[in-house]
Amino acid sequence: MMRAGVMMAVVALVAAPGAAQTAAEPSAAALASATAMIEAISPKAREQAALETQIANIRRGALVAQQIGRNARVQQAAKDNKVALEAMLARAGALQADALAPIFRQRAEATREATVKAYASRFTIAELNAITAFYKSGPGAKLLGAQPGIAADVNRTVNARFAPNVQAAQETVAPQVAAEVKKMFPDQPAAAPAPARR
Repeated sequence: MMRAGVMMAVVALVAAPGAAQTAAEPSAAALASATAMIEAISPKAREQAALETQIANIRRGALVAQQIGRNARVQQAAKDNKVALEAMLARAGALQADALAPIFRQRAEATREATVKAYASRFTIAELNAITAFYKSGPGAKLLGAQPGIAADVNRTVNARFAPNVQAAQETVAPQVAAEVKKMFPDQPAAAPAPARR
């Protein structure tokens, strides 16, 4: 949800050559400067709004529809009984959203915190402040150069932490989701929902 180009790539951390700071824990001042820089590039409120939109789409059944949408009977039902199909998708989507939303929100917060720490560890306070004020300046060029590595490291860390939770949440609600699908197609076993895309 981080801003494309700047914060999308921002989530992946391999130290760039000549990084200003070492892997040691950054100071509180460095963390504050990094937080201000990230907020200037990708405001937290905008990220949260994007996440809530994603969760709302899951609640409406978008993920379930994606998982079963290639089924020929589902496609026919969409033509023959659209109202019932949409109701089933909403019920199943609500189950998924309730299971996944808390994990997604925690993951978003953890991603932002890890990103702050990553930048605070790789840029001096002066550089962070300069990037905030002059994104296209010399320090801004260093930011662009560091992004691919920063993005890879944070993704690896956050995915390692949350992938099992997402998988477990999906497996927990899978029987209920399958039951909702089966209500629409009682004479055909519902396929088990695929793992959530991460």
